Amino acid sequence: MNRFALAVIALLIGQSLFLGAMVWDRVSLLRSGDVVTLRTAPVDPRDIFRGDYVILNYDISRLHIAELGGDDEFAYGDDIFVELAPDGATWDAVAIWRAPREPQEGHLVIRGRVNSIVGETRPTGIPERDSIPCPNCGTVGVDYGIESYFVPEGEGRELENIRNDGKLTVDVALGKDGTPAIKQLRIDGAPVYEEPVF
Repeated sequence: MNRFALAVIALLIGQSLFLGAMVWDRVSLLRSGDVVTLRTAPVDPRDIFRGDYVILNYDISRLHIAELGGDDEFAYGDDIFVELAPDGATWDAVAIWRAPREPQEGHLVIRGRVNSIVGETRPTGIPERDSIPCPNCGTVGVDYGIESYFVPEGEGRELENIRNDGKLTVDVALGKDGTPAIKQLRIDGAPVYEEPVF
C-alpha cells in the first residue's frame, strides 16, 4: 500500500471514531437517570421559514434574579448554572450560579448561556427623570440549547397551539455537568414524542 492509501484509511478511521464518540455522548446523556420536567411558555411570533418543528420556551428561560438564590451579576454570553427543585410534576428554578456548584439534596442543575439581561431600571431619555421601573427589570434570559424539537410533518402548528395553552411539558435529561437534552414531550402529562435511544 502506498502512503496515500494509508492516509485515506487513517482519515476514514478517525472520522468514524469521531462520529461514534458523538453518538455515544448523546446516547449516554439520554440514558441519564437525572431527568427534569419543564413547563413551556408561549412563543410569538412563528417563523414560517423554520420548517416542522416546535419552538420551545420555558418558564426557566427568563429568570427574576431577586427571586432566586445564588449569584446576582451576569454578563451577556456567560455560562449560567440554574439549580432546579421539584414542584409537583415539574421543576422550578431556585438559584442561579456563574460557576458549577453542588446542588442541595434532591435538586439538579441545568446549564445554559445568558442571552439577555434587563437591569433594575430603564433610562427614560427625559432629563427630569433618570429612569422608570419596569416589570421585566432584574431578569436574565437564558438559552439552554433545547429550544426547538423536530416533529413529523404537519404536526408543528398543533403542538405550538397546545404549548400556548400551557398543556405541553418537556422531559429533559441532564448530564453530570448540567448539559441538557430533550428526552420526550408530554401533553397533559402523557408522553407523545420520545427521543430514540439506539
